[in-house]
Amino acid sequence: MNLDPTAISLTKNGEKVEAVVAGQTHTVDRLARAFPRSNPDEFVSLMDPEGHEIGIIENPQQLDDASRDLLESELKAIYFIPTIKKIRSVTPKGTGSFWEIDTDDGEYAFRISGRDALKGDEPPAIEINDENGKRYQIESYWELDPESRDLIADLLPDKILKARYYTRSMGGSSRGSKGSGRSRGSSSGGSMMGMR
Repeated sequence: MNLDPTAISLTKNGEKVEAVVAGQTHTVDRLARAFPRSNPDEFVSLMDPEGHEIGIIENPQQLDDASRDLLESELKAIYFIPTIKKIRSVTPKGTGSFWEIDTDDGEYAFRISGRDALKGDEPPAIEINDENGKRYQIESYWELDPESRDLIADLLPDKILKARYYTRSMGGSSRGSKGSGRSRGSSSGGSMMGMR
């Protein structure tokens, strides 16, 4: 069902978003962009706690100012992935840990449940998922300052280390040709690691 943005309002009740539609208040458990890549600014779906769709806001820009600001803030929290520039502290908490970091979007603090929260499927990049589902990224582990690297050395995904050793072992054969090494570095993050 398409929702008329001029006839609904969004508010925050504690940690939950609520939508008032035709005088009835609905708890919004999840917000989702229908076309996050091709058309991120239109067609936002509102889902209730049972997973049913409350409706779709076709043009969120027509919401009242407060509702639009709230929607944009919630969507940013879901879809925007801050890039970690520095890790200030990692404090063990039970089986997980509490992180304090500096990113390209300012300072953040969050908790992760364990080592599995760090994904290294595209080394040297690392994606981190906190306990609330918020994502953060490290563009290159090896480009972090030494103190930041040391703080998470015990949590590193195996693929990050394997890629490092692989590129180092390959580095000897390519070191004699600057041109070929530079070319490989520009096309693959993994090869760049071996050149550091």
